[in-house]
This record gives sequence, C-alpha cells and structure tokens, in this order.
Amino acid sequence: MAKSYLEIVETARSKMKGVPKPSPVVPASPFIGKPASRWMEEAAQSPVPKMLFDQFWFEGELCVLYASTNTGKSILAFQIGVYIASGMPNTYWAMSAGKQTVLYFDFELSPRQFTKRYSEVENDRYVHLYKFPEFLRRYELGEVDLPEEVSLVDYYIEGIRKEVQQTGAKVVIIDNITWLNHRLEKASDAGGFMQKLNKLKREEELSILLIAHTPKRDATQPITINDLAGSAQLMNFMDSAFAIGCSTQDPQLRYIKQIKVRECEKVYGEDNVIICMLEKVGNFLQFTFQDYGSEREHLRDFSENDKAQRDADILELYEALKSYRKVGEQLGVSHQTVKRVVDRAKTESETRGSTDDDEDPPW
Repeated sequence: MAKSYLEIVETARSKMKGVPKPSPVVPASPFIGKPASRWMEEAAQSPVPKMLFDQFWFEGELCVLYASTNTGKSILAFQIGVYIASGMPNTYWAMSAGKQTVLYFDFELSPRQFTKRYSEVENDRYVHLYKFPEFLRRYELGEVDLPEEVSLVDYYIEGIRKEVQQTGAKVVIIDNITWLNHRLEKASDAGGFMQKLNKLKREEELSILLIAHTPKRDATQPITINDLAGSAQLMNFMDSAFAIGCSTQDPQLRYIKQIKVRECEKVYGEDNVIICMLEKVGNFLQFTFQDYGSEREHLRDFSENDKAQRDADILELYEALKSYRKVGEQLGVSHQTVKRVVDRAKTESETRGSTDDDEDPPW
C-alpha cells in the first residue's frame, strides 16, 4: 500500500533526528593584508598619473564636473574630450597625458543641437563643420532592448564596458549621470550606482569624467560639495571634483573651481578660480581663458529683497518637505539656516496670535 504524503514526511523527519546540522560555509576573507612598505614598493612600480585636464582630472580618476543648468558644463566637458583626443598643445590648460581615444556618451543633445554648437549657419544651413579628431567618439542612446532580469543602470554600464573593450579606450566622459540613474537623490541608489562605476573603472583601468547637475542654489554663496545633487553619497566615491559658476560681471563669464582633489594640492580654490568666457570662436563653442581671480568677485550681492525671497522659498518648501536638510539641499543653503528661518517664522506667528488675543473685541 502506498504511503501518504504525511507518512513520507514523518518518516524523513524521524531519520533526521540526531543528525547534526551542517556548519555554515564561511566565505574567505575579503581583505588583502601586506606589510605597509610592500604596498608602497608595489605601487612605486606604477607610472605617476598624468594630467588629463590640468589639476582638475588625472589618469585613473573617477571625477565629477557639476554646475547649474545652462552654465556650459557639457560644452567644457566636450572641449576637454577634444583636447585629449587631439593631443593639441594648449597655452592655458596643462594636459600631460598625451593623445588618446576618448569615448563621450552624450545623453543631452540631439544630433542637430550638437551640430549647431560646432558649425556656422549660412542660408539656413549648417556649414563649416568643425573637424574633430578621429580619436574622439561620440555616442547617443539608441533603442533600449532591456532584458527583464537586468536593471537599467547595469544595462548602461555594461554597454559602456563593451564600447571600451571594442575600442581600447581608457578615457570615458558621461554626460550626464541623471540619465544613468534617475534616483540619485536616494542615498542607497546613489551608493550602489557609484560602486558599479568604480568597479568598471578598476576592471577596465579607466579615467572617467561624470557630468552632473546642481539643484537650485544660492548665487550669493561660494560653490561647495553640498551643491552636487546627491552630494553625500556621490562625493564619497569621487577621486576628484570641480565645478563651474556663473559670474555676475557678465552673462557669458564663467569661473572653474576645484572642489575635491587627491593627486595634488588644491590649486584652483575659491581664492584662485579660473575665469573663462563662454563664446563661439568660428565654428567651435568653447570656454576661452581670461584670467585668474577670487570667486567672491563673481558672486551676487545679497540684498534685503534677496533675503526676503530666500526666506519665502524656504518656508514654502518646508511646508511641503518638513525636512531642514532636504530644503537646504534644494535651495543651496545650510540646514541650520533653514531651521533659523522656520523657527523665526513660528515665533513671529505665535507673537501675532498672542497680540491678537489681547486686543479688545470689535463690538
């Protein structure tokens, strides 16, 4: 007679009684330990990283360039790519890495917009197209054929890896990271995204420049790490970072500022930013060097009207977000400033309410 399912289970359980459970498999240690002197001896055999873009970006670095919308960060990034791919000598930007292949992943511009930047217009036609170096390859996003089991970020990163392996390139510029991960404001997503990029950098021995946006910021204050969207997680993974600011002296004037460095001392800090003019020279839209100067000279003065508008923006946004830090990140001010404005508004409201209570009734 065939046993029932319950009888089979009970038989199996009785046989398992007294049998010791297998010990859990402990993975090997994730750490690599060597005497400190050996680390130095081995590292000393590697070549000293060379400059890809002056003191801002060195070989082997994961670097970020960030700025507000319409500041010209994509223009500067592509200009850097042209310089590296052509190996052309430059009077103002120190670039010692030499000519090499550059892969520029452009998720911002359409072919027409791109052509407009690097040509001239005559009789409603684009003419005198700029002749780019053959070592510069530009990519746009094609049709996405995403397998169900693969995340969008993994799909993009592995696509970049494939192009790197096919071309042998070691320099990659990604414009911009919002396209690769639309949820970088969340710390967990930003951290995972940066880990994958760093893994790609190490495995393929790449130098990567990321282009990123800044949230709305206070134009009266110097640019800081906190102005990078998702700054807390993103900046921790960066080897270097630099930013572009708009000058109040002229609508087309820009300044470039170092934010984070590892390979060198900070040369272009707030007391020595690079001043440039954003202009089209013939058929090439570019940053042209003007001078060096102090960042403070290019910031907007903070008037009483500005302060009143800032405080109104803080109170409006705080009503929606209920978070000092989130409001501060979006408006480019410290969370302490947000708290002071909110507390002052509450105190004033309570004072008005108390005064109203003391007034005589109107009848």
